[in-house]
Amino acid sequence: MATARKMVKSERKPKKMDAPVWEGTEYPRHPPGVYDVRCNQVQGPEWLRNHRRWSIRLECNLPTEEGNVSGFLNLGDDPERTHVRRHSNYFKLWCKVNGGLPRKRQVMHWDAFVGKFFRVRVVEATKNSKGELLSEAEKYSKIEEFLEFLGP
Repeated sequence: MATARKMVKSERKPKKMDAPVWEGTEYPRHPPGVYDVRCNQVQGPEWLRNHRRWSIRLECNLPTEEGNVSGFLNLGDDPERTHVRRHSNYFKLWCKVNGGLPRKRQVMHWDAFVGKFFRVRVVEATKNSKGELLSEAEKYSKIEEFLEFLGP
């Protein structure tokens, strides 16, 4: 009986593999500078193994021109759960959007950023997650700093 199973397996034709299709996030390029943007959605949180931390991506559109730009915020380095430190960019931005400091044990949810307008500083990303230089084709624009909360 064991021999019959082996024969069946060996008679199978190898599965035809299709070429991979890129379904990753597009990161367009814009000239570095200060822009007003609107946060459309939040991706994550995701555990970034290369950085050993949690992160979210705020996808923002540029109302005055076509395209979007992403901002990345750190949510802590504990692999078991997300957390925010008082001096983190996440904490500072959340406080701006919510008009003050959180109350003790208040949930600081990232959905607070969706639909909001910000003034941001956009730069060109030149290095990958390992600190290696990106090729010209791989470079993209990203939000370096959220300068100001402009409102809902």
